[in-house]
Amino acid sequence: MNIAFNIPDELLNDRATKPFVLYRDHVRPLLESRRSGLNAMYAPVMGRPELDPVFLIGVTLLQMMERMPDRQAIRACLFDLRWRLALGLPSDWKGFDPSTLVYFRERLAKHGGSKRVLEAGLEAMRAAGYLRPRGAVRIDSTHVLAKLSHLSRLECVRETLRLALEFLVEFGGASAWEPWFTRYADRNPKELRNASVERVRSSMDQAGLDAQDVLAQAQKLGDAVTQAESMTLLRRVFKDNFTVTEDGGVIQTEAQPSGAVHNPHDPEAQWSTKRATGKAGWVGYKTQVCETVPETRCAKGEPTSALITAIVTQPAITSDHGSLAPVTEAHLLNGQDAPDIVHTDAGYISGPELARAEKEGFELCGPAPAPPHSGDRFGTDSFLVNLQARTAVCPAGITSCACSKITESKDGRTYFYFAWAEVNCTACPLRNLCLSKKKKQARRSIQVGEFHEYSQARRNLCKTPEYQKRMQKRSAIEGTNSELKRGYGLGRSRYRGLKKTDLQMQFTAAACNIHRWANRLCWLSRKAA
Repeated sequence: MNIAFNIPDELLNDRATKPFVLYRDHVRPLLESRRSGLNAMYAPVMGRPELDPVFLIGVTLLQMMERMPDRQAIRACLFDLRWRLALGLPSDWKGFDPSTLVYFRERLAKHGGSKRVLEAGLEAMRAAGYLRPRGAVRIDSTHVLAKLSHLSRLECVRETLRLALEFLVEFGGASAWEPWFTRYADRNPKELRNASVERVRSSMDQAGLDAQDVLAQAQKLGDAVTQAESMTLLRRVFKDNFTVTEDGGVIQTEAQPSGAVHNPHDPEAQWSTKRATGKAGWVGYKTQVCETVPETRCAKGEPTSALITAIVTQPAITSDHGSLAPVTEAHLLNGQDAPDIVHTDAGYISGPELARAEKEGFELCGPAPAPPHSGDRFGTDSFLVNLQARTAVCPAGITSCACSKITESKDGRTYFYFAWAEVNCTACPLRNLCLSKKKKQARRSIQVGEFHEYSQARRNLCKTPEYQKRMQKRSAIEGTNSELKRGYGLGRSRYRGLKKTDLQMQFTAAACNIHRWANRLCWLSRKAA
């Protein structure tokens, strides 16, 4: 039997309590209706009865709302009246071990159930008439730091070797894997603390040779060993950091490839940077945030009515270019209709994306990126290109004399190559601004993609004051990213691995939506009073 709470209405409508009431009255019933899908995560016969998955989802959501660790969340379930109200806890509830939340998150991430709470929250808001299923959205990305220590290349190789050897000692004991087991048993050996550059380089060379020898020795134990997770990781780290010479030696590579492992305890965390903004690099993940755009601008002191409709977690090296499709797909999967307008920054916009938006019937609003750098001479945006007529006019008003269509055999991309007559370029008054002095060009030529006209039309449109004002609607999502990081800790992953990091992102988005919903309702209530 549930506790009969006797809470005054003024407290139920308080900003501190309202999110819990909304979860109890609107979100939890929808999660209950999805119970059959949640029960499918469990085996039909277990050694002990499992805890209610709807209840555990609620606890996880509330701890994201309150930014609490597991143990503190259990204490809140016991002693915080708001939590007991939201979760519908019986009076004789005694609590449970915090490790249950760890296993539940692993199970939820493994079975792809991370998005269920965000879906339920959005459905509840649509049913309440608070969220319109169709309208404009804005999209932006932000970085998420992984839950790991920053290791040097040498530390990463040594730690990967240590983990592999801990696995291999099960086959023959520690003595069968000497001298490697003793050499890498210490995570931070004294001889490498404050070591010189020469000492570090020699240790790296030794680690490369040892990794090669360990992999060769493990090969003799069969596929069951060589395909184990720790051995697969060792091969990957070896490939990231070393090259095998023709005589069988090992040399360190000058730089790691894109997507290299930086810490074996979370090999999915990758290094990336936003060069365009000058931000320092990070090791972790990237998340794409999609939220609705209110029809009217908020007045001073008015809470936003924007809601997060999708959040997509990606490897850190994933470019924003090409991320528009998976984000809009997640938006649709969460129950929303296709957006009328999508506001983004230049990282998402290109000729192919503008063509796709036109074909699919939505407007992609945002600035087109600048064309490839041409140094001190005119870029391709200074030429008037007509792909249908196969002509291009240079800044001096001279029409091209030749056009070639080129299709790449690897990726199928099509380019158009335009060239001008040498006699025209020699006598042109703009010669010094058009021809490259370093390459000693005698005539000008340009190469553009098959969607160049879309990009050029957008660049011209962005020069108008009316369109510049329209593009300002995207700016508010920067505040959303700041809110998610400062208020809910989205900037740092609580867990390791892409799937569990995505679980955190989905629950964080749901928590933010419920808080925004509560703040908005409380504001409207005060305004009506």
